[in-house]
Order: sequence, then structure tokens, then C-alpha cells
Amino acid sequence: MSDSIFEVEYHPGKEVVLHFKSPKFQGLPDSTRQHLVVVRKEVLLALRSMLDRVIEKTEEPEKTKEGKRTRIKVQ
Repeated sequence: MSDSIFEVEYHPGKEVVLHFKSPKFQGLPDSTRQHLVVVRKEVLLALRSMLDRVIEKTEEPEKTKEGKRTRIKVQ
């Protein structure tokens, strides 16, 4: 285990698992602790942004299907 906020477990062709660890900020100066809290929030916001983009990409094929029109010739 590393000292990062989360750990990524990747199994090709199967899944990606994120393990979020609770922070251990004991014994650190207050200013350092505050910076680490901000960094943790930024990492989570970046992760949210990535997930939002993946969701948008998976919804794109659905949107294009709904918007297609079929031209019908009337004689």
C-alpha cells in the first residue's frame, strides 16, 4: 500500500477498482494538514470530472439515435 489518497486496481478486460483511503493527518502542522485537505478535494473533483466525461461519451450514441430522421418519399 502506498501513501496516496486512493489506490487503483486494474484487471485488463475486466474492471478498474478504486480504493479510497481515509487520510492520516496526525502529527502534521495545521498549514500542512489544510493543504492536504484541499489536495484531496481537488483529486476527487478531478475524478468527478473524468467520470462525467465518460458518462457523456456513453450517452452520445443514444443521443445520435434519437436525433436521426428518415426521409420518406411521397409520390
